[in-house]
Amino acid sequence: MKLTGVEVPVSTLSRVDPKTVLLVISDENGKVNVVKVDHDSISQGESLVRVAGGCWVRNNGMMVWKNPCPY
Repeated sequence: MKLTGVEVPVSTLSRVDPKTVLLVISDENGKVNVVKVDHDSISQGESLVRVAGGCWVRNNGMMVWKNPCPY
């Protein structure tokens, strides 16, 4: 899976809008970068992240928690 998005200010983390997927990346110097993921870059029905107990799946343009993960 290849995700696309745009870099946004770190201050975005203080107020996240509904239905928003953000990636937080720390570089080799510890600088925090935040990327807002374009939902269209996530395949419909594909899990984005799996964690113990479930996963986030794109469903009708939104990220939906599924437990158990269907994939």
